[in-house]
Amino acid sequence: MKARIKATGTIVEVEGLFDVGTALVNGRYFKVSELDFFDNFETIDWEQRRYELAKAAMQGFCSNPHQQIMDADSNMVAEWSIGFADSLIKKLKGK
Repeated sequence: MKARIKATGTIVEVEGLFDVGTALVNGRYFKVSELDFFDNFETIDWEQRRYELAKAAMQGFCSNPHQQIMDADSNMVAEWSIGFADSLIKKLKGK
């Protein structure tokens, strides 16, 4: 069963669930309340995730004082941000 660790957003495979309200993930125990469970991994809203990742990338670019970034057109920075988001989603989906 797949779950997302709420604190980090990391998608993990749950190895076991226990009556005491814990789940085993990668040899570590989490409270069930610390996880969001997915019946099906594809229930993730990938468009929303794409938006969040592109937004975070854009914030990173905009806070970078490197001259290449400072000289870049805002449309180019937007394209870079979307490209980074798409690449990360591809990796998260295991492709």
